[in-house]
Amino acid sequence: MRYMKWLATSFCLAATMFAAAESQAATCTYINTGDQGDNDHMWASWGWKCQQNFINYWWDAFDFDSGDWDDGFGYEAACDNARPLARTFNGLYALGYSTFNNPDCNTGVSNITQWAMCWSAANIDELDGRCGNGGTSGVAATTVRGIDDYTELYWPFFYGMDVVQRAASVFHEARHANGCGHNAGTSCSRGGSCDNRWNQGCGSTANTQGANQFEVNYLGWYANSAWRTTPTLRTSAVARANNILATGFRTDPCFRMSSNGTTFTTC
Repeated sequence: MRYMKWLATSFCLAATMFAAAESQAATCTYINTGDQGDNDHMWASWGWKCQQNFINYWWDAFDFDSGDWDDGFGYEAACDNARPLARTFNGLYALGYSTFNNPDCNTGVSNITQWAMCWSAANIDELDGRCGNGGTSGVAATTVRGIDDYTELYWPFFYGMDVVQRAASVFHEARHANGCGHNAGTSCSRGGSCDNRWNQGCGSTANTQGANQFEVNYLGWYANSAWRTTPTLRTSAVARANNILATGFRTDPCFRMSSNGTTFTTC
């Protein structure tokens, strides 16, 4: 499997955004989508069943604030899968518990799904809910580093992504929060979310693992080892990874992902 070797190094900040967070979520209109894995992740036999201990952990670990999740975003109804907050919690459950009963922070473990949630929580300063464009496509999330560090999640994150895509997107944003912006401008078809090469996704130095590589590798391990999932979500993970590989790098990595999370050469 072509997974990254995790390096205990400091990373170069390639693109930093400076802005001030709004104090509260704006009111938006819910989108009527089909089930995107939310019902299973919350209520299946292997789901988290909206238990308070999970909410308490995520609320503290990702520094949620009621003012960023009120006005219908779900603060008043944390178990309502039609609302953004519950859909975010379901993504965090997939991020942390898809494979392991007891995820931890040991990044020396090759299987990323064991430590992805803890690592994301350690790097993301806060998670805020926002409307964005109010649709199901477009920018799903933005991480800002500056005087106030935060990650905003938008309507395409809540309603344009299924549970595993939301999990991978949080891991992607955690890499930005860790200090790595995209380094290839808009030179590939993924637009501003474009990295130079597979092993040069942050700054100008080789062997820097960018946010797109982080996301692909999480998706690969998910496809390979997750059991708290469904066949549909496993297929979605592979499709998402292959879309990033095809569109997210200035230089094609020359491999794609197969259905079991392994890779094959394409050029």
